[in-house]
Amino acid sequence: MEELTRKLETGSIAGGQKKKAGRLSFSLLVPDVVFMLFSALVASFSPFDGVSPFGTACMIAAWYSGFDPVMSCIGASAGYFLSGNYAFGSACLVMGGCIFLAVRYMNVKRIYRLLISFSLECVLNLIAALVFKKSVILFVGSATVSVLGAVVISNGIKGVRASVRGKRVSDTEFMTMSALAGLIALSFGTFSILGQSPGVVFAALTVLFFAYRFGVPAVAAAVALGAGRMLATGGDMHFIAVLASTALIAASVRSLGKWATLISFAAITCAITFILEGNGVIGYFECAAAGLIFALVPSKLYMPGNVKDELKAVPRGSRNTELEKRVGKLSELLDGLAKAYGGETEELLRPVARSLKMSLGASREKSERFHTEYGVSSVRKRGSAESGDSTLVKTVDGCALFALSDGMGTGGEAGRESRAALTLLGDLISVGFTPDDAANAVNGLLFRTGTGDMYATLDAVFVDLSDGIARVIKHGAPPSLVMRGGRIFTLSGSSLPIGIIECAEGESRTVGLKDGDTVILMSDGVSDALGGDIYSAVTEAFGSPDTEKAAERLLDAAAARGGDDDMTVLAVRISR
Repeated sequence: MEELTRKLETGSIAGGQKKKAGRLSFSLLVPDVVFMLFSALVASFSPFDGVSPFGTACMIAAWYSGFDPVMSCIGASAGYFLSGNYAFGSACLVMGGCIFLAVRYMNVKRIYRLLISFSLECVLNLIAALVFKKSVILFVGSATVSVLGAVVISNGIKGVRASVRGKRVSDTEFMTMSALAGLIALSFGTFSILGQSPGVVFAALTVLFFAYRFGVPAVAAAVALGAGRMLATGGDMHFIAVLASTALIAASVRSLGKWATLISFAAITCAITFILEGNGVIGYFECAAAGLIFALVPSKLYMPGNVKDELKAVPRGSRNTELEKRVGKLSELLDGLAKAYGGETEELLRPVARSLKMSLGASREKSERFHTEYGVSSVRKRGSAESGDSTLVKTVDGCALFALSDGMGTGGEAGRESRAALTLLGDLISVGFTPDDAANAVNGLLFRTGTGDMYATLDAVFVDLSDGIARVIKHGAPPSLVMRGGRIFTLSGSSLPIGIIECAEGESRTVGLKDGDTVILMSDGVSDALGGDIYSAVTEAFGSPDTEKAAERLLDAAAARGGDDDMTVLAVRISR
């Protein structure tokens, strides 16, 4: 019995699923055939002239993961020879033969398989490079890529197995599954059938599966798939943005079922395709093909019962669910984008945003230990019809966002710039961006859409009302002040305003606020006018518990000292 157990264990580890003599298990054959086809597909992709490391990577991954390496070798070799890469095809055949002998006659521990594969491939690629007169450096260096690719592929396979069996998929496994999907999308290259791209169909279909199976994390898979297609076709960033958007929307309604996921995906895909007029997007026929396959594949093949039960457990009739809250805020973001682009884009995005908001309701309140009271006082520069300063106060998931922005110069153009920055900041945070990521995204968008001479400061405080922890972000803003028990603390930063350079990162820090603290944000018109008297002016103005009146007093003090600019004060008091 011990001997039999040992043989079974070594057989399952060493070489792969060994079938019983005279019997062919269909359930074991199918994965090997799929792996063979996958190996043939990725073997045809060559990142450099004549260098194609991913076919051998599949063969190594098959050996490392317990699949039949011979089937993978057949597929990879076929892919190499059909694509005209005879050097790698020959090396793959010899390497496959060596691995077959190792599986049949040796008990190679799993930990040594990568090292053996790497050494063997280095030698074979060196010989192949010399025989076929290719670059020795690229051929030998591809062995490293093959082994690293094998690790990614094997982890991705592990994630697929866990997903199919209804087990928890770790973050590492999910990311490698996403990378694996991106590699497959990349391998399709520019191949098309009657003008339609199977690679795009695969990308769209995979996004649908991931969105329904995993939810919002499908956005990461969408980025990997989009990047794969972009590298394969030499396209732009449009495709990544389109896939990520469709993944987010489809994932947001997954609890409503398979058909709701499919319909939302198809609706937003067709709308974006129409808006962008076919520029780097999913075509109508490609979307239809992906949707048809998704609809025909039974849910039980990719949606385990335990996951489906969890989705069904979400109270559909309740308006106070996390899902409804996120989708409602997503609709606000789409509405903001509609306003920003105008024209046909506004006409198409506005109804989508409105329908999402109407169908999936409003948000629920998070329990709060702290409360806020705020006051705003602002005055425009003398002779100016409109102030260039803007403020934003918004509640997001049990947190409070307070922000002030000063557009370049004064007047209406500066005001529009600062308002646009704050609106986008609030919308991005509402749909799940961290304050830092949201600020960086606003900077990048303002830089790309501006005329080159437009920028704005950004001063934001994001307070978690459950514990009083605040994230303070500054892009070119003057120092903020915190009053605590009669003492004044300064929060300053030296970063550039948003919109000047593409990769400008703001100064950010975490601050623990306490009961009775008052945070004071001000535009540079106020701080410049008060100068060295700022601390005494703040102490005098904020002797009152009324934040609105205190902000007005501080603004009056700045005006009395000759302030002649747009001036704004935003004061926030924290209390239990």
